[in-house]
Amino acid sequence: MERQYGNQKLLMPLMWGEHCVECSAPECYFTCVRFLSRADGHCARFERGIEPFEVNGKVGAKIIFKPWSKLEAKIETNILNGKSYLDVYKKVCAFGWFSKKVAKFMPGFKIKSKCFGAWEKYRRKLVGKSKLALPAAHSHLLYYSIVNESEPTALLIDLRNKNKDLLLRERVDLPKGRISSELPLERYYEASVISIHPADADEKVELIFEELEVQPKESLKQELISTKKVKCVIWDLDNTLWDGVLIESDNVQIKPELIELVKQLDAKGIVNSIVSKNSEEQATKILEQAGVADLFVFRKINWNPKSQNILKTIKGMNINANTFVFVDDNPFERDEVKTAIPEITCVDPSEIIAFAKTDRFDVPVSEDSAKRRDTYSMLEQLNKEQELWTGNIDSFLINCQITLTISFPTEQNIPRCYELLQRTNQLNSSGRRLTMDELMKIINSPSYKCYVMESTDKFGNYGIVGFMIVRTEEKPRITDFVISCRVANKKIEPTLINFLAGKLGNEILFDFKKTNLNGPMKAVINEHHMAKISEQNDIETYLHKHNPQYPNIVTVIDLTNVKKHN
Repeated sequence: MERQYGNQKLLMPLMWGEHCVECSAPECYFTCVRFLSRADGHCARFERGIEPFEVNGKVGAKIIFKPWSKLEAKIETNILNGKSYLDVYKKVCAFGWFSKKVAKFMPGFKIKSKCFGAWEKYRRKLVGKSKLALPAAHSHLLYYSIVNESEPTALLIDLRNKNKDLLLRERVDLPKGRISSELPLERYYEASVISIHPADADEKVELIFEELEVQPKESLKQELISTKKVKCVIWDLDNTLWDGVLIESDNVQIKPELIELVKQLDAKGIVNSIVSKNSEEQATKILEQAGVADLFVFRKINWNPKSQNILKTIKGMNINANTFVFVDDNPFERDEVKTAIPEITCVDPSEIIAFAKTDRFDVPVSEDSAKRRDTYSMLEQLNKEQELWTGNIDSFLINCQITLTISFPTEQNIPRCYELLQRTNQLNSSGRRLTMDELMKIINSPSYKCYVMESTDKFGNYGIVGFMIVRTEEKPRITDFVISCRVANKKIEPTLINFLAGKLGNEILFDFKKTNLNGPMKAVINEHHMAKISEQNDIETYLHKHNPQYPNIVTVIDLTNVKKHN
């Protein structure tokens, strides 16, 4: 069963099977009048088993519940993306087919059961290898869509722990027709199995399950690996980055394995920060003695609530909270932060090394990645100066001496352009994640012009900060525009759009597709008061006419006076 989050499908690989509500296997197999052996030697409680059934072009399942039957699955907490799920599914099916063939010729229940038991172990091993890490969620939802073509009936949905204690029981009434809904599973992580069975145990019920899946609640979806790559790890200090509590003793010991991880993340372009309740002077001295003070930006070492400090860091770095990971040994502090910032991922120090090996930390790496800490250090300096500035924002930005250089893509900077397309969420006009092949086709097409953006100010050089694709057929049209949050709110985006409008015939179209995260890009449209001229397939198209009176805050250096891409 599957559900899509962002641009990627994620699946909870529950393996549903037929069981009996009064089961005491295998002893009951020899005494129960309802026993009917199936291929694996266990009891067949459904007529014709779980039948694949096509519903609206998708495969569902048709089940005929006989008396005392139930649909049951062992609780699964791993998450797979679509590709991993397909790989596991193919291997499990192949091994299952083989197990069934072997079991057919095996005598007795025990040997048959071992054949299918091997299949189950193999499946769990594959899922364990392919899983995406998800911090423990305390609440899940069961999504279901069920078709009842017979008389109205009802199902019971149970959660039980390993001792078979009932943790949850919910009744779902099924009128004739289709019903789709979701059911909170508040104690999912305490349970061992989840089961579904007719409310009347003696009733025969025929149902079609179009959808049946378990996923985290809405507030926890942002923690799913596929859509939310990590951009910053915020570290606590006491008993986290070092052993010991600093206010109790200066003799704390930096953890070498975590410092090594910090360096690895830094090299990949994942920024490290600190939020700790400590004396800033004492803590900074320890970090300097260990030679690691410069590895962290936006440090907040004080006695304020950690959630307040982290919110300041999020605002200062101008990236979404769901791309942050907070590492702290204290469950109270993690809960305080998680309550205030539901989108952030909080983990214990003992989990972070394994967590850092998951897909969330698998980010595109370019030459710019190694410089990202330096650029955030410059941004931190800019923020501090802006806080002290007493004039208006435009005069402050002019004082910053911002320059924007635009050029065509080259072999050397294409990886960075691709990285921006993959990583950028808030300042992303289309939300598209182009593959490298798709990107190269566009770059080499005569129907497009692509612009690489580099920026500097008086604080330093930010390197490549943006990428734009303009379709040049008929009226010029911006189809994709991504820009790093490091230079957001510096008037770079509206300045460039206005500049290109003047360069390409005084008018330019701008395609915008709204996502859950790219509101800041819509603000650029509003700043120019662009006229909306059409909307098709969720893509809004705006028209911008060159404004010669637009404030000259950012100096544009145009290096695109060549006819072809390099």
